[in-house]
Amino acid sequence: MLTWTSIATLLAALCAMSALIGFAAWYRPQSRALVWSARFSGFACLGLVGAVWIARWSTAGHLPLFGTYESSLSISAAVLLSASLIVPRRSDAVGLWPVACTVCAALLVHGLRFDPTVFPLTISERSWVVDVHALLAWAAFGMLAANSGLALLRLLRGTKSFPGIDRRLVSTLSIGFLLHSAMLASGSFYKFMLFGRAWSFDPVETLGLLAWVSYGTLLHLHLFSRWEGRRLAAWCLVLFLILTATYRGIVYFPSWSTYHIFDMDLRLHVVGTEQPDSGGGP
Repeated sequence: MLTWTSIATLLAALCAMSALIGFAAWYRPQSRALVWSARFSGFACLGLVGAVWIARWSTAGHLPLFGTYESSLSISAAVLLSASLIVPRRSDAVGLWPVACTVCAALLVHGLRFDPTVFPLTISERSWVVDVHALLAWAAFGMLAANSGLALLRLLRGTKSFPGIDRRLVSTLSIGFLLHSAMLASGSFYKFMLFGRAWSFDPVETLGLLAWVSYGTLLHLHLFSRWEGRRLAAWCLVLFLILTATYRGIVYFPSWSTYHIFDMDLRLHVVGTEQPDSGGGP
C-alpha cells in the first residue's frame, strides 16, 4: 500500500536518477540518446511531482503548505515548473533539468524526515493571503533555483551550450528578486492583520530579509558595477545556498522562537501544544 512517505521516497529516487542522466548529458551533449533521456525524465519528474502535489491538495483540502513534508513537495513542484519554462530552443540541449532534479531530490529527502500526516489548517491560516504568500514563496524559490542552474551551466559549459544564457541569468535573478520581495510584503501584511504589527524580527523574517538584501545587492552590483558573466554566475550559486538555508533551516530553530513552524510533531514534543509558546523558552 502506498503511503505519503513511500510516494515521496519514490519521487526522490526518480529525481535523483533523472539528475544523474542530466549531468551525464551535460558532459556528453553529442549523445542524442542521453539528451533526450534527460529531457524526457525531467518532464516525467515534473508530471509525477505535480500529480502528487494535486493529490495532496485534494486530500488535505488546502494548498500543501502545512509542515515541512508538504512544503518540500510544493517547493519541488515549483522548482521543476521553473526549469520547464526555461528550456533551450535547441532540441539537442538538456536545459536546467539536472540541477532542478537534484534540488528536488534533496528537498524531498529532507521532507521525509518529518511527519507526513495530513492536518487541517487552523482558523488563522485559512486565508487567501496565506495562499498568496505561500505561492509567492514557492515561485521565488523556483525561479532562483532556475537562476542557480543557469549559473552552474554558465560556469561549467560557458555560453555555447545555452544561447542567451547571460541574459537569462539576469532575467531569472531579477524575477526571483521581485517574487521574493512580494513574498516578504505579503507575509508582513498578513502579520499585521493577525498581530497589529508588520515586522518583529521573527527568525523567518530575519532570514528572509538576509536573502532579500543579498540578492538585492547582487542585482545592484550587476546594474551599476557591471558584474556579469562568470562572476555573476558564481555569486548566484553562493546566494542560492543562503536562500536554501533560509527556506529549510527554520525547523531547526526552537519552536517557541517562531510561529512559522507548522510541524505538529515538533510543536507537541517541544512545547506540549500545537501553538507556538509565547514565552522565551520551552
